[in-house]
Amino acid sequence: MKRILMLLVGVATIVSLTAAPKKPKIKYDYTNATELTLVGKLCKTTNPYHRVEVDNVEGITKAEARLLKMASGLAVAFKTNATSISIKAEFGPGSSWNSYAPLASTSGFSLFVKDENGEWTWAAAKARKLPPYPENLEALSKPLVLINGLAEGDKECLIYLPLYSELLSVEVGVNEGADIKKLKNPFRHNIAVFGSSFTHGSCASGCALTWPAFLMRATGLHLCSFGMSGNSKLQPYLGEEFAKAKPDALICDAFSNPNIKTIGERLRPFIEAVRKHEPNIPIIFLRTIYREHRNFLPAYEKREQDRIDYVEEQMAAVEKEYKNVYFVNVKDQTGTDHVTSADGTHPYSYGYHRWAQAIEKPVVEILKKHGIK
Repeated sequence: MKRILMLLVGVATIVSLTAAPKKPKIKYDYTNATELTLVGKLCKTTNPYHRVEVDNVEGITKAEARLLKMASGLAVAFKTNATSISIKAEFGPGSSWNSYAPLASTSGFSLFVKDENGEWTWAAAKARKLPPYPENLEALSKPLVLINGLAEGDKECLIYLPLYSELLSVEVGVNEGADIKKLKNPFRHNIAVFGSSFTHGSCASGCALTWPAFLMRATGLHLCSFGMSGNSKLQPYLGEEFAKAKPDALICDAFSNPNIKTIGERLRPFIEAVRKHEPNIPIIFLRTIYREHRNFLPAYEKREQDRIDYVEEQMAAVEKEYKNVYFVNVKDQTGTDHVTSADGTHPYSYGYHRWAQAIEKPVVEILKKHGIK
């Protein structure tokens, strides 16, 4: 009897497997992202996914050049009626990863879709389970389906590009027969944001979850990120390069990387380098955030507080010396409950969201004074 039952179960299984129709494999039509709209882009570059044409910057170091070739802060904007969206990107050698950084931000992609209320809303995030090491670049460059089963009808979309990867090409795929069209930049003005690994997005939970990205979606202002992990040190030649691109304003997370000596030597030369090409735009400096390493390390705590005190003293003088230079000195941007840190230095995206919320009002008020709304 037992053998008969097992035989019947086997026959039923075979029948169900043969009866179940296979889902047709989705075919995609790909469009080069250069035919769509690149958001977060300010400087003209030969490779559209580099943030600065580094070969033209005299004095730039190899480390700085490598970081500015990464696609942090860039996104592709488009309109489509697709029900399935894929991404195909060729990864270059200038990519990196560390153990605290999720692959979703380092080498992954995030899709945001504008909802019925006009809000940019998370829709999907995908990354391969491979760090962007040289031996993995070919695998990373294969097509990656971001989402399937989207509702019918036109949708405005943003695909954010990886924070710590160099990209050589990007193509957006939609299911065969669907339309994809260039979308006018949905953000206003052009505001350069120069900063440290905080601005670059180290330890962010996804590539769309940095403080500049949060602030851009919240305000509708077009923030072009020049985050440079560990290398935002008030370099005058970089200030000049950003100014040459003619931004409407410059926001600087400038006091997170340099020590007191470097700040003292470079703060004014940096401002003057910007003023050579943009004599009147607002330059907004931000207070650095609280690092959780300070909690139980007295020497570290003292070094951090000394730097903050020195910056406050310097910026009080600078605001009097230079026209249209501001210091947004908001304390406790990431909160006081000590729940946002990834590694003692960088927050996860919850902390970056808090940071964006903390500085939004004073930054927006300054920009409004200059007609940037």
